[in-house]
Amino acid sequence: MADEFEVGAGVSFTRDNEDTPVVAVAWLPAWREFRGGMLHWELGAMHMRGRSDSDYGNGDDVTLLHGGLRYERPSGLVGGFGVGVQSGETGALSGSPQFISTIGWQWGRFSLLARHISNASLHQPNDGETMLQGAWRF
Repeated sequence: MADEFEVGAGVSFTRDNEDTPVVAVAWLPAWREFRGGMLHWELGAMHMRGRSDSDYGNGDDVTLLHGGLRYERPSGLVGGFGVGVQSGETGALSGSPQFISTIGWQWGRFSLLARHISNASLHQPNDGETMLQGAWRF
């Protein structure tokens, strides 16, 4: 159970660099070794606060529940992909499902992650959210 839970926070951007805080939690149990690294299941949630001054209909809070895989190399490289469903709707996140891609770097228990959430144009508008998160694993 050690090092299976992660808590993160950061900032998310959408069209015209409209920004908002984002918080995230995840459960990351190890699944199997793969090509010199470790595959983890990732089950988590993210919450983005609405932007009260948005020009693009991003005033609502959005909470996203997601599941997928995360790959971690001993060198520190991190990558992942998952699918999620959301509560709340904005011009940036306009309907489920949402796809979450992750790339980043890990130093011990700390990670710096770049993430993108988008619905792959299944619903319009499809501005998406791109975020930078710092995360701590325990």
